[in-house]
Formats: sequence, structure tokens, C-alpha cells
Amino acid sequence: MKNKILILLIFLISGCSSIPKSDQKESIDTLFKKPEINYKTNSLPKVIKLYYLENNDNYRLPDEIKGFFENLYFYNSKINYQPKIILSPLNSKICESNENIDLTVIFEVDLTNKRLQDYSCLTQLPNTKTLLISNNINSQLRFDNNFIISREQEKEKLVNLISSTKSLVVIDSNKTLDKFNIAESILETNQRVTEQRTYESELSSQDMFADILMANRSKERLRKLSRRLSREIKGDTRTREDIDTFFLSVGLDEARSLKPALDYVAENELQVFILNSWKNNITYKLKDKDLIGSINSDIPFMMPIKMPMHLKSSNKTREFAIGYDAFEIMLLRYGTKNNQKFIYKGLTGKINTNNKKITREAYIFKISEEGFEIL
Repeated sequence: MKNKILILLIFLISGCSSIPKSDQKESIDTLFKKPEINYKTNSLPKVIKLYYLENNDNYRLPDEIKGFFENLYFYNSKINYQPKIILSPLNSKICESNENIDLTVIFEVDLTNKRLQDYSCLTQLPNTKTLLISNNINSQLRFDNNFIISREQEKEKLVNLISSTKSLVVIDSNKTLDKFNIAESILETNQRVTEQRTYESELSSQDMFADILMANRSKERLRKLSRRLSREIKGDTRTREDIDTFFLSVGLDEARSLKPALDYVAENELQVFILNSWKNNITYKLKDKDLIGSINSDIPFMMPIKMPMHLKSSNKTREFAIGYDAFEIMLLRYGTKNNQKFIYKGLTGKINTNNKKITREAYIFKISEEGFEIL
């Protein structure tokens, strides 16, 4: 009888241990985590060629290459992986021989540079031995291994989160100029867009919001009524009640100016969604008081996430994060079995390399008095 009870207990314990635990809610301290994997170093490429777009300073490597090397140095000390790296800026010699190269990595992370259109020979590179890293969702290059990290992915996440609004206003800046594109995406979700504006930094943000919310019209009505009655009439200004949501496609510096101005003008608390412009590398603060109440989307590296020691002194740029994750993706792609399933919590988001297509999941977060809440 005792044996039967013991066997039953063992069965129940093993059964309970096999039940997958529900995923804990993400926090600011759990967004970055390297996969715990014993990589097959013999399967990893021995010779890697990196194509990259040169910046204005030809003597300084772009940040995406620095990020790639930073992760290479980390794994060099961990698994003694020391591939030969060949650096090749995109220039007139782009079509030189690529023989004896185990892996070619193409960094196309500068949308202002159109030179890639001239290098059609890149399309002749072998699919299985080429990894494309690009922030251009409409890139002309396509291989079996593509890591596309685009601001469009953050936009889609934010737009899909919008619900139960009366009507919405979209505001872009002179640097983004995408208000119509965003409005179209929002309309596809059956939400109502009342107006689109472009914020110009030289103009008063309070005046812009007062005009949109018609806050000045109630003042004007009071003045007219006072003149008619020949006596001063006091009253509170009233704003439009049909607008309850704003979608800002601006830089973080502009958002820190616009959000307080909107709070000041608005009579009621409004929903504010902020899509970072990605035009600069300004980082979020742990206590970002000017953005309290806003819902944002950006890559984790620009947020005040918990960082390992080897990254604490690194420049916080999106390009660096892209290069760093590119190296990790290469390890997962070529140093593991194809049927193994891994999710990498990277500097650019949650990355899935399980399928033929490499996918990235953007994060949505709300900034509150307590800090960052991952939604």
C-alpha cells in the first residue's frame, strides 16, 4: 500500500513539474536576456565578411559594426569563438570575389543612403551563406536569412493597441512626415481620425493644441458676450469633447515638449500614443516626468533596462543594438540545430529565429509615476 502511495506521489509531482509555467509579466529588468545554449562552434562560420555603409567619417566604424564586434568579444571569452572578420565598405569594389567566405553579412541600416540600388551583384550571393541586416522594410535585397528591423513594426504595435476612442488626432514632425500613413493605418482598424497636423518646433505647442481642441473659441465667445452685455463675464475655457486620443510621431525631445503642453491645454485627461522618430538616439529616463501617462514603443536598448556589465559603457544607439543582435542571430542560425526553438530577448526586441523568417516582436510600454510598465 505504501509503495502504491509513493508511486502516486511521484507521478503527481512529475506531472505538476511538466505543466508549463505561465509567462510572468515582462518588466523593465527582464527585457534583455541571452539564450543559454551550448553552441556548436565547429558549425559556426570561420570567415565572415561584413559589408557596411560608410559614414561621413571614413576612419570611424559605424555603430552597427561596433555592436557586432562587442558581442563577438563577449563570446570570444565565453566559448573561444574567433572567426576571421573581413570588413568591406560598400564602394566600387563591391563585386569583388567572395570565394572562401563562410558567411557574408550585409548591414543596410541607413535609409538616407541609396547606393545599394547600384549593387545588383549582391543579389548573386549564396542564400544560405548570406545574412541581411536592414532597417528598410522595402529593401530590394532578399535572402533566406533576413533580419528586418523597422520602425514600421513599432507603429503597427501601437496602432493595434488603440481602441474605444471617440476620435483621434495624428501629429507628426518635419523629420517624420508620416501623419497620412499613420492615419490610414488607424482608419483600417475602424477608428475615427479627426485631424492630422505637422508640428513645427518654432511654433508654440500650446497654441497648436489650443487650436486643435478649440480652447480659444470659448474665450472668444466670453469676450463677445461681455461686449454685448457691457459687463465682464468670467468663465472657464472649454475644449472639444469629441477628441480623446492623440498619436504623436515625433522625436523624444519633441515629445517631452508636446506632452506637457497638451496636458496644460486639455480639459480632460487624454490618451497619448508616442511613436519615436528614430531620427536621433536620445534615451528614455527612468523617471521620465514629461512623458507620464503616455504609451510608447521603442527598442529596449533605448529604454532604461537592466544591462550586463560588458554593455554598460557602450554608446546607446539603435545602430549599435542592431549590430549586437545581428551577431546573436548568426550564432542561433548557424550554431544550433535547425529544429531547436529559441527566443532571444535582444537589445532590439524579442527575436524568433525558429522559422525560415527571422521575426522581431516590438515592445509597448506605458510611462507612469512609478516608472515603465510593459504592456
